[in-house]
Amino acid sequence: MTSTLLATHDLRVEVNGIPILSGIDIEFEQGMVYAVLGPNASGKSTLAKTVMGLPEYRVTGGDILFEGKSILGKSITERAQLGISYAFQTPPAIQGVKLEDFICRICPDYQCKTDSEHFMGAMCSCKDELYEDFDRLGIKNLAQRDLNDGFSGGESKRSELFQVLSMRPRIMFLDEPDSGLDYDSLKTVGRELKSIREKKEVTMVIISHHRYVLEFLEVDKVFILQNGRVVYTGDMDDIPVLEKKGYERFLAEVMR
Repeated sequence: MTSTLLATHDLRVEVNGIPILSGIDIEFEQGMVYAVLGPNASGKSTLAKTVMGLPEYRVTGGDILFEGKSILGKSITERAQLGISYAFQTPPAIQGVKLEDFICRICPDYQCKTDSEHFMGAMCSCKDELYEDFDRLGIKNLAQRDLNDGFSGGESKRSELFQVLSMRPRIMFLDEPDSGLDYDSLKTVGRELKSIREKKEVTMVIISHHRYVLEFLEVDKVFILQNGRVVYTGDMDDIPVLEKKGYERFLAEVMR
């Protein structure tokens, strides 16, 4: 049995005074997988970043509800604590913070800390477990490097996915998780997402222009955005048709 985890009602958003979202009504149910598609500048990333609470995305109308309660007044940290997470399309580099240390700070499962610290020490009991997880995503070699600094496109995407998963989210927005990936990295990311999907514990919202990573998943519902609105709701069967016809022709035909 599913239930609505997160919903937006008539959500209107502007960035630097420019309206981007023009009344988004959308619902995401517990444990399901969604694809949010649409042409460039349709509002896909803006939707995710607004839900996450990034300050430059100003809500001018409507509401965002998590388990039926408004989160508009909550900070990014508070939203993350509820279980909302966002993987950036282009993850920022943070010098001076090691990936290993960062994961140990944000993941509740790695109990490698003193009363005041989360950093891993030489005697940390969870080190083997953490490195097994690093190895699964093929980023073991990045553990002692500064966060996203000098990572290749594929390394950044796999690292960002691991960071999001380490937060043990209830809903995660993945912004073009297949961009910049070679085929081997795509398979690694796809397998990881598929294993999460099979557990049906985390709601996944995949923002994409392509179907590559979606082919690893059984997408429950597809939303197409255009001009800041949801203009079409369908399923996985629409994706190859959309890829063949393009947004303009596809939407013209289904909206006649």
